[in-house]
Amino acid sequence: MTPPTPDAFGSKAALRQQMRQRLKMLPESSLHHWSGQIVHALQKRSDLWAQPGTIALFGGLRSEPDLISTFLPWLQERGWRSVFFAVQGVELVPMSVTSAQDLRRGPLGVWEPAGGQVVPHAELDLILVPGLAFGLRDGTRLGRGGGFYDRLLSRPELARARRIAVAFHLQLLPDIPCEPHDIRVPEIITELDGV
Repeated sequence: MTPPTPDAFGSKAALRQQMRQRLKMLPESSLHHWSGQIVHALQKRSDLWAQPGTIALFGGLRSEPDLISTFLPWLQERGWRSVFFAVQGVELVPMSVTSAQDLRRGPLGVWEPAGGQVVPHAELDLILVPGLAFGLRDGTRLGRGGGFYDRLLSRPELARARRIAVAFHLQLLPDIPCEPHDIRVPEIITELDGV
């Protein structure tokens, strides 16, 4: 499948629509298989896990990699504290979770903590970042349109946190439309890194 190019869409809105359609067409079996490869790619990155810390995860949408089924327990076994974000107004608030039972579907369809302790943003060591598309040239990220992660990642207290985009390979494009407020993600992991 040939990846779309930004020029073919003319705008972020058109690119979002095209990427949503591409992801929607994927069979469940492919998403499941690729998610497993992404988790494997993450697990084999020993540079990330040498020292336990606090990691922010995401998930819940069909078109996103599954970071909960096997990866969340794997992190717990290694002493990592995991957080998911609760949506409060237009902000993302990190809250600790220890298992899938600590999560519920929020109004936007994503997994949110059902309770748990609020974790200060400054304590996040690693943030796994979702998106609809990522630019290979400079790590530009196309989100789903709400600006939640752009606001989150622009917080000064997160300057030291490592940011890694986690996506399926078909979500990578040479370039994507970018505005001054768009936050870039310096590193991307896909299912191709896990083979």
